[in-house]
Amino acid sequence: MRFIDSCNKYKVFDVDATDKIGVVAAVSGGADSLALADLLNRSQRRFNLNICIAHFEHGLRGEESVADAEFVRQFAEERGVKCIVESGDVKAFAESNKLSTETAARELRYKFLESVCKELNFDIIALAHHADDQAETILMRMLRGSGSIGLSAMQIKSGHLIRPLLPFKKSELEAYCQSRNIIPRIDSTNFETEATRNKIRLELLPRLKEYNPAIVETLCRLGAATTADANFIQMEATKIFPSVTRITDKIEISSTLIKKYHIAIQRALIRLFVEKSIGTVKDFEFIHFDSIQRVLTENLKGVELPHKFRADLKKGWLSINKKNSQ
Repeated sequence: MRFIDSCNKYKVFDVDATDKIGVVAAVSGGADSLALADLLNRSQRRFNLNICIAHFEHGLRGEESVADAEFVRQFAEERGVKCIVESGDVKAFAESNKLSTETAARELRYKFLESVCKELNFDIIALAHHADDQAETILMRMLRGSGSIGLSAMQIKSGHLIRPLLPFKKSELEAYCQSRNIIPRIDSTNFETEATRNKIRLELLPRLKEYNPAIVETLCRLGAATTADANFIQMEATKIFPSVTRITDKIEISSTLIKKYHIAIQRALIRLFVEKSIGTVKDFEFIHFDSIQRVLTENLKGVELPHKFRADLKKGWLSINKKNSQ
């Protein structure tokens, strides 16, 4: 089975587990996640797995969404697999946190999966991202103006998250479901083009395939190559970071010392500096890191940043501050 060969190749289940490897499988009811759940279930003895299917009902599609949850319950029951379902109010969460519906749904879904994993004392969370998802993500990041790190591909293994279907195309997963007589649920919102990802999937990728029929594979190769380069640069930047920074009442980075390094290392150092200064690089795009780099190398006064932060350069040292809190 290609799935088993791929899992062995990428050492997907090489984790430190005391007994069976506990796997929380995120299942929406679509072809991708049903293929994942079925493959995991069929591979339980091979990899010594203990599986729990987890489904988050977003409360966005009324009875259709509720029916999806019941479908997943029945799917799990037929296979004798434990299933946990939870509902949430994505719209209310999005409004209260000023998020897009797509972002709010993702945050609540991941929070739910983490809670299930913790509650069961399981080891890993399995997500059904595949090669087409990878291509869409890379395209979306390109359109948003990401740098090389932002263009890095999703990883098959990332901490306690696994994505064992990344080597497979969506068409292969749909064919697998058909061969196993699995009839997936259809999410009607997948055909709406308001969301950027849907627009890329439904409009942009089909057009690009007219120029390159293997565009999905091409974008995945780009992501893999960029990931390898970015990981190496980030590793080098981590080694250098203590020599170009100091800690007063906050972390500061030297404009003089950072100039000694190649611009690729400079940008990696700046990204690391932002993350350590405010705890996240969420909503920071290439343009923001590039602006900070210009402040440091051209001795500019400072620059405005997302989330009401500002980078200020004083006497050769740059710090990040909340506005009006310098």
